[in-house]
Amino acid sequence: MDNLQSRVLVASQALNDLTGYSAIESIKAANARLEADLAAAQANLKRARQHYKAVNAQRAGTQREVTTLLARKDTWSPPDLERFTTMYRQDHELEAAVSEASAALTEAEAEEARLSQSLNSGILKRYHEEQIWSDRIRRQSTWGTWGLMGVNVLLFLVLQFVAEPWKRSRLMKGIAAEEKAALEAVRKELEDVKSVMVKREEGAAADRAATAADRAAAAAAAIASTASLPDVVVEEAGDEAVPVAALAQAQEQIPEVLSPPRIAWKEFLLDPKQWRSALEDLYSERIIGLRMRDASAIALEGAATGAVVAAGIAMLVLRPK
Repeated sequence: MDNLQSRVLVASQALNDLTGYSAIESIKAANARLEADLAAAQANLKRARQHYKAVNAQRAGTQREVTTLLARKDTWSPPDLERFTTMYRQDHELEAAVSEASAALTEAEAEEARLSQSLNSGILKRYHEEQIWSDRIRRQSTWGTWGLMGVNVLLFLVLQFVAEPWKRSRLMKGIAAEEKAALEAVRKELEDVKSVMVKREEGAAADRAATAADRAAAAAAAIASTASLPDVVVEEAGDEAVPVAALAQAQEQIPEVLSPPRIAWKEFLLDPKQWRSALEDLYSERIIGLRMRDASAIALEGAATGAVVAAGIAMLVLRPK
C-alpha cells in the first residue's frame, strides 16, 4: 500500500512537471507560509498595541497623580514627597517603556503590512500563473481533441476502405471455397452414382442379350426338330409344301422382340439421330416375323396408294386448259 501511494505521488509529480503545475504548487506553498507569517505578525501587532495602550494608560495615571501632588505642593508631607519622587521616577521609566512600545508597535505594523502585501502579490501571481496554465491546458486540450478527431476519421477511413473490403473478400473466398468443396463432393457422388448406373445398365443389357440369344437358339433348335415331323401340308402353287403344325410351333418358340419405346413426334422431329436410325432401318437387312394378314394389308395399302397417285397424275395431265 505504501509503495502504491509513493508511486501515485511520483506519477502526480511527474504529471505536474509535464503540465507546468509545479510552479503553481510552489507559489501556493509560499503563499501558505506567508499566510502563517501574516497570522503571526497580526497576533504580534495585536499584542504590541495592547502593550502600548497599557503602558500609555499607566503613564497617564502616573502623570495625573504627579499633577495632583504638584497641585498641593505647599502642603506636602514627607510621605507625599517620597510619593512624588517615586511617581516622577516611574513616569520617566514609563516614558521609556512607551517609546519602546511605540517602536515595537511600529515595527509590528510594518511587518504586518509587508507580509500582507507579499501575500497579496503571491495571490495575484498564483492567479496569473493559473490563468496561464489554464490557457495552456485548454490549448493542449483543443489540439488533443483535434488529434483524436483526426485519428477517429483515419480509423473510419481505414475500416471502411481497407478493413471492410478485406474482410468481405476473405468472407467471399471462404464461402467460395466451401461451395467448391460441396460441389466437388456432389460431383464425386454423382460420378459414383453414374458409374454404378452404367455398370448396372451394362449388366442388364448383357443379361438381356444372353437371354435373347438363348431364346433364339432354343427357337432355332425347335424349328430344326419339327422340320422332320409329318403333318398337315398346305399346298400352294403346286410344288411348295409347309407343315402347318411345325410352323405354328416354331412361331410359338420364336422369342418376342421387345418393340422400342414410343417417343413423342416433337422429339422425333427435333432429334436427327431418330431420323437417321429410322431411315437406315428401312433398307437394313434386319429379319422380322410377319403374319400373312399383315403382309396382305401392306400389299393392299401399297396398291391403293399407287392407284391414287396414278389417278392424280392422270387428272393433272388430262385436265383441259
